[in-house]
Amino acid sequence: MFTVTLIAAIMLFNNCNKKAEPQKDDNVRKNIELTETQKDLCRTANEFTFDFMKLLAGKEDKDANMFASPFSLQTVLAMTAEGAVGDTKTEMLKALRLSGFSEEDIAGFYRTLIPALQSVDKKTVMEIANSFWLKEVIVVKDDYAAKLQKNYYAECKTLVNDGFDAAIAMNDWCSKKTHGMIDHIVDQVSEEQMVALINALYFKGEWSDKFYEKYSRKEKFNNHDGSTSDVTMMRRTDDMFVVLGEDAWALTLPYGNRAYRMTVILPKEGVDVDAVFEDLDVDSWKDYLHGGYEREVVLSLPKFETEYSASDLCIQTLKEMGLKKAFERSADFSGISNVALYISQIIHKAKVKVNEEGTEAAAVSYVGMDLATAIPRDKPIEFKVDRPYIYAISEVSTGAITFIGIQKQF
Repeated sequence: MFTVTLIAAIMLFNNCNKKAEPQKDDNVRKNIELTETQKDLCRTANEFTFDFMKLLAGKEDKDANMFASPFSLQTVLAMTAEGAVGDTKTEMLKALRLSGFSEEDIAGFYRTLIPALQSVDKKTVMEIANSFWLKEVIVVKDDYAAKLQKNYYAECKTLVNDGFDAAIAMNDWCSKKTHGMIDHIVDQVSEEQMVALINALYFKGEWSDKFYEKYSRKEKFNNHDGSTSDVTMMRRTDDMFVVLGEDAWALTLPYGNRAYRMTVILPKEGVDVDAVFEDLDVDSWKDYLHGGYEREVVLSLPKFETEYSASDLCIQTLKEMGLKKAFERSADFSGISNVALYISQIIHKAKVKVNEEGTEAAAVSYVGMDLATAIPRDKPIEFKVDRPYIYAISEVSTGAITFIGIQKQF
């Protein structure tokens, strides 16, 4: 009897030990490995993001909310530039902040970054989809199609001749790739439009440290135009990474395994958000990401949704950045087809939802081509986002900014 009891006790002890063994985390954050050239390209991609957004903001209503993915726009234009030749190509690469890099450097950058951004966190969804559409009457060069498939993982699609049916097909593709967040990008496709290139970006991440709905409450938000609005303010007190700058404070909120993060830049009271936004560049961005330290913070952050779209303003901004010849009938895209083409249409749409669980965001960029005929440490910091602010979603190891926005009113 004693022997049986002893055996049972040993088995129970062993089982308890097995249960007590810690589970191995197979979703530990790992840096995306880039070459030095690819790191430089990532920096210039962020340069394009800031340059484009600041110029676009100057063309928008001064009180308008903005949310976009210049990364998406740069990607689809880089795909287009693969088929540009001569002065058209030189001008496009300069406007995209990609001049000085070889074709293989640029292709290798996207070939590496696109799958890496999608697999860096199993708990966070980041999906990047590219597609290339052409009408049956156009013969695309095999080399160009091969580049898009190899370097940008692009799907090649046929555009039906009926303009409305073609639009339905592309809208359905966008809806599928953005999980329904952006289900409409174009009304119809004109008879002259022979080629379309589309990039779709979808992000869904849960906060690494969630907000609890029971702590959320209605509070006032001071809008950019001087009015106030009632917003649902999410609240959390915890140790967070903060930067206490001269004109603005910044706070970082990680998602999932902390490979992605949202950075909120809050101007100090009395400082205009436009002035802070105008000073934002790759160097100040680096300071906002790495210039602070961990502190206890009492955070209040609005729960919100924002949609934004731009077409003509998008083209005007790109022209101001130096991309002009590509929009002219004299453009040279002979790398795509022997038929003369020029960029006739650019559309960018983006949408974001931020709540207690996390963030869901999507963006679509469309290119249509026509025929040419310091505070005391013993005091918690109160970070109350009750006035216009800037926010961006980026990947940690590369610093690549995938989405950026400026919220001025509710």
